[in-house]
Amino acid sequence: MDGTDSTGAAETDRAMASAPSRLLGRDYWLIWTVPMAGTTQQAIGEHVEKHVAWMLGLEAKGVLFLSGPLLSGPGSGVTVIRADDQDAARAVAAADPFVQAGLRTFTLHRWRLNEGSVSVTISLGTGTHDWQ
Repeated sequence: MDGTDSTGAAETDRAMASAPSRLLGRDYWLIWTVPMAGTTQQAIGEHVEKHVAWMLGLEAKGVLFLSGPLLSGPGSGVTVIRADDQDAARAVAAADPFVQAGLRTFTLHRWRLNEGSVSVTISLGTGTHDWQ
C-alpha cells in the first residue's frame, strides 16, 4: 500500500476537471498600504482611532470587504474593497486617515476572488460567534 487514497484522488480529479467554470470570479480592489519612511508605532497609534472609525464607516456602507494590518512592521496593511472602477477605489484608498496624515502610501490592485472558504458559526442563544 502506497498511502494514497484512490477514492479521494478520484474525487479531487473530478472537481478539478470542472473547477474553472465553477470559480467564483468576483472582482474587488486590493489596497496594499506601507509606511512612509520614518513612520513610528507611536505615530500610527495617534491616528488609529480615526482610521478604525473610517474603516467601520466603509463597512457600514458596504464598501469594505476585509482589512487588517500586516504584522511585518508599523503601518503596513491590506484592505479589500468593493468599487466600480479604479478611480473610485483610488479615492477610497486616498481617504484613509493614515494616508492623509502622511504615514502610509498605497498601491492599488484589481483582485479577483476565485477560491477559498469561510465558516461562521453564530449562536443565537449565547450571542457568540466563531470565524474560521
